[in-house]
Amino acid sequence: MRLKFAPKRFLRNARGVTAIEFAMVAPVFFFAMGAVVETGLMLFTEYVLQSSVQEAARKIRTGQAQTAGMSAAAFKTEICKLANTVMDCNNSVKVYVKSAATFSALKTATPSYLNVGTSYGGAPSSSSYDCGGPSKPVAVIATYDWNIVLPFMSAFGNVDNDRKRRIAGFAMFQNEPFPAGTNCT
Repeated sequence: MRLKFAPKRFLRNARGVTAIEFAMVAPVFFFAMGAVVETGLMLFTEYVLQSSVQEAARKIRTGQAQTAGMSAAAFKTEICKLANTVMDCNNSVKVYVKSAATFSALKTATPSYLNVGTSYGGAPSSSSYDCGGPSKPVAVIATYDWNIVLPFMSAFGNVDNDRKRRIAGFAMFQNEPFPAGTNCT
């Protein structure tokens, strides 16, 4: 028995078309899903960090941190109470607190969030813990380096040769007029 190639019959045959179409569409689908999941988790982590900074900064603004003589480690623990739910806060979050006489002086003295935290071969990271006195402007920055999981997401990296994304929580406010004579340590 001799098999003949029948081009018309071959072109009309639809078996296996679904598998071929899936093989063409699957990489794009999984690429998009991975990007959505990683971006969503990163943004959620940034939201949690921002909320944690706002909550902890209230202690400085109201003078509770100054009255209690709160240390930098204790202030970081306040931030970590909420942030620990989504990140390894104690080892990875870096905190920067700075006070100045005026908001314009504070703006000049406050570094970019990219310069707060682990230094990756560039300038040394900024560090400060100055809660300020009554009615003084204060800036609080907390940073966390998100490890980018998917290699194609490195376009969103901003530290460590684009392997990590530094996210930050930020608060700038004027302290309330609490009793003077106390300060953070």
